[in-house]
Amino acid sequence: MRMQSTDNYSSIRYSLIDPTTQHSILKINVTIPRILYLPRVYLVVILLAFGLVSCSSIQTGSGRTTSSNDSLQIRKPNPEKYDAQSELMYEVLVGELSGQYGEVDLALEHYVKAAQLTDDPSVAERATRIAMFAKNWPAGIQAASRWSELVGDNLEISQILGVLELRSGNIEAAVPHFEKIMLAADDSPAKGYSIIGAVLSREPDSESSLKLLEILVNKNFENPYGHLTLASLAFQSQEFQRTIDESELALGFKPDLIEARAMRAQALMNLGETDQALSEMKIITNEEPSNREMRTAYSRMLIGAERYDEAIQEFEVLLIENPNDGELIYRLGLLYLQEEEFAKARVKFKRLVDRKQRVDESHYYIGRTDEEQKNYAEAIAEFEKVKQGEYYIDAKARIASIYAERDGIDKSQDYLRELRSGLSAPEAIIEVYLIEGQLLHDEELYVAAMDLYSEGLQEFPGHSDLLYARALMAEEIDRIDLLEADLRLILSEDPENASALNALGYTLADHNTRVDEAYGYIKKALEIRPDDPAVMDSMGWVHFRLGNYAEAETYLRKAFGILEDAEIAGHLVELLWAQGNYDEAREVMDTMIERYPDDEYILELKQRLK
Repeated sequence: MRMQSTDNYSSIRYSLIDPTTQHSILKINVTIPRILYLPRVYLVVILLAFGLVSCSSIQTGSGRTTSSNDSLQIRKPNPEKYDAQSELMYEVLVGELSGQYGEVDLALEHYVKAAQLTDDPSVAERATRIAMFAKNWPAGIQAASRWSELVGDNLEISQILGVLELRSGNIEAAVPHFEKIMLAADDSPAKGYSIIGAVLSREPDSESSLKLLEILVNKNFENPYGHLTLASLAFQSQEFQRTIDESELALGFKPDLIEARAMRAQALMNLGETDQALSEMKIITNEEPSNREMRTAYSRMLIGAERYDEAIQEFEVLLIENPNDGELIYRLGLLYLQEEEFAKARVKFKRLVDRKQRVDESHYYIGRTDEEQKNYAEAIAEFEKVKQGEYYIDAKARIASIYAERDGIDKSQDYLRELRSGLSAPEAIIEVYLIEGQLLHDEELYVAAMDLYSEGLQEFPGHSDLLYARALMAEEIDRIDLLEADLRLILSEDPENASALNALGYTLADHNTRVDEAYGYIKKALEIRPDDPAVMDSMGWVHFRLGNYAEAETYLRKAFGILEDAEIAGHLVELLWAQGNYDEAREVMDTMIERYPDDEYILELKQRLK
């Protein structure tokens, strides 16, 4: 048997020898993907010819097997009749067939055995790749070691073995394999660490990756690129102080290493040292005006700091130097739109349309600029030009919204019904139901919205998004019984649905009903989504209802720190007022009224607390 590998496929040549005459009785060439595929008909033909499978288990034309247990019955070769080559053939064929039947572990077991029976490295390679697919790291190490034994020093195998040892928790055993990568790149001090950094950045266990890289760096401590790579990996792991420390070590050995300076600045930014970080990056861009990578990084940092005017200036400089860069044009268009410079935004997106780049997205954003300026006819025309992609449904939703505002809800509904009738994808149809329901909600037509969602549920029974939307609409008309019924239906199918748990718990708490039960729902939701400010707010609110003011304050302040939402702010104000902290309550209230002057809850709360 000979196996030749390409990047994605393996060509396997099977040659079966009659053990009596020593003549070839069957030759088949089969090209298969690297991961577990060989047409079953070929396998069965081969196994029949070799006497390894009984006819009673062959698949019929209907795709069903005729054996009593509906599986292929494979026999081990008779050692008296067949030689070692036969044993190899058996292991490979059973491995392939096991893969066809989804028995990945069995396929791996036979391929690992096959790798020990032949000096053909491609069998060991295939065993290795199946092991990685199956996430069986010990078997992968065994197979890759055999592969390495057969081909000698090979950077790809060293990388695979290093990763497999790392994933097995054998950090020390992984080190020699990564050192081979370093030795192979000895002519370039940066290249070896660059390869290793790219490999380790994809590993899920960042702590082990950092430990491994630290060992490598300490063995050649004066290499600045090692510290730079360690800084980059620490940054990815959100260990920002360590990023700064390693960047400074790199600069100590190579003061002109601009990447280390940029890495330090980005870490400072993430630690909240915004002014210092931007100052350092600005110095870099002034020193290296033609360095596109640094200017791009600086521009993104400015966006992160919400200094959009300065970011625009930097991107315009980049665009002058790279006038054909569609990505730069697109980002500038978005920035101008963010800054409500609609005419400039429109120019950028029109430029992309003329260049046939990001056409659908650009039509969408041109429509947005027209919509913001209340040029509704022009906006509708642009939105209608969005023909596909992620912006298609949103463009239709904006057309419907314009119709609702300009022509009334009936026109909007007619448009959406026609749109829905022309769609075939269920998720798209459901999304249009949700859009129409939201427009009805905005018009305070809550019963009509509930009827619409009920219509959708007749078409898509039990769909959680429609049930959830109908439940929230029921709350608007104070039908808590209907809300609870729909949310419980969702939870009966998906007990871990954090949105439904949170909505049910919050509603009960907000109505001061079965508050202890509400606490249980919210507690479970918070376990599922511990960083969600909406769920934190619910937990704070249920503690408030239970009279646990200290716990309520902890959760509400944390939620408000993440998301300065009007409802969260209102809950915090109510708590502060109940605690007698009137000055801070008024301060938060005034800030929210300035930010959300038309929010009904905030206005009602202000009136109530007077």
